[in-house]
Amino acid sequence: MSKLVQRIVALVVMLAVVMSATAYGASTFVVDYQELKSDAPVVMTVNGEEIHADEYASYMMSQIINYQQMYAMYGLSEKNMASTFGDAAKESAKQQVALIHIVKQKMDELGLSLSYSQKKNIVMANKQNAEQLGGEDAYLQRLASIGFDMDNYNNYQYVSACAQVLKDYYFGENGVNVPSDDELQKYFDDNYITAKHILILTTNPSTGETTRTDEEAKKEAQAVLDRLNNGEDFDALLTEKNEDAGEAQYAKGYTFTEGQMVDEFYNAAKALQEGEVSGLVKSKYGYHIIKRCELNQDEFENMRDAIIAAVASEKGTAGSIDEMMQQWIDEADIQTTDAYDEITYDNTKDYLPADVQTVLNSNTSDDDGNAQTEDAQSEDQTSTDSQTATDEAQTATTESAQ
Repeated sequence: MSKLVQRIVALVVMLAVVMSATAYGASTFVVDYQELKSDAPVVMTVNGEEIHADEYASYMMSQIINYQQMYAMYGLSEKNMASTFGDAAKESAKQQVALIHIVKQKMDELGLSLSYSQKKNIVMANKQNAEQLGGEDAYLQRLASIGFDMDNYNNYQYVSACAQVLKDYYFGENGVNVPSDDELQKYFDDNYITAKHILILTTNPSTGETTRTDEEAKKEAQAVLDRLNNGEDFDALLTEKNEDAGEAQYAKGYTFTEGQMVDEFYNAAKALQEGEVSGLVKSKYGYHIIKRCELNQDEFENMRDAIIAAVASEKGTAGSIDEMMQQWIDEADIQTTDAYDEITYDNTKDYLPADVQTVLNSNTSDDDGNAQTEDAQSEDQTSTDSQTATDEAQTATTESAQ
């Protein structure tokens, strides 16, 4: 999954983890995208579309929670979080809001929408998750605790599904940005290599520890090469002498292109003809004896996404949904207002949607009431304990006098 799609999906996952559920039922959850109506000040525009403070604050709150969870995970203090991450959280929220609206704008431009089955999947997943929460009121309270009201979160879920629709439209099977099969096959044939090697290590790849001296490794590798030159079978010697444990998973050898192997290995393999065996090739791992093999066509599908990106790069077009979304963001007209500057890490809650603030304030009142009750009970218990202690003291005094 691409990084920018991950940005959209990641928040949905994070919110689901925090909430332990998503939505309540069809009566509460609305599948279609809802235009948010707000009297809050406009804090930014995305290609002319106005974003109000309450919507932005919801995403800002989600970023704050993300940082708080990260701090808690590592046992760090939140004392300096605002000064350390305040600006980063604010910028992340701006990018998140912008991306959400850009994705929806692109869907509208292309005349795309979610299918009935895609909407149904969202509803069914929400109903199943809602059972874990126990009711609409509890859901709304949990949702408010992370800064979202129902409409805003419903929109977020809708656009999350839209991101996948756009990926399929551009880069799925027969996607409009996918090069032809002939173009992909030609790139694979021209740029990929399949090769086997016998590796004699000087350094353990996992630990970095020295396994033998360079002189010892070279001597052993030369002995293997001499046996090959005397007519012994390469695969038999590979089984006997190779110290690359990972190669056993690739019976036909490694299939790779430039940048995927250490340079010494790649350059030596590229210089060989199919079936030809190299001399000793030294790298940071030790000494290699390389045999170039027939290109393994079975690996074509495994490399397909990388090949699509490479061919698109040669053409100067986006080769992945990640690149395309980044282009959309770079090209978008994103403006902020003075009201945007007034929202900070510390005052974000003051800008949350009115429904969210109502729920949060209600929870605060309940907490205060519970605290007062607990204090009263504590005072009663203290008074009782004090009276008991007095009675016990009087009894002890009486017994002592007797």
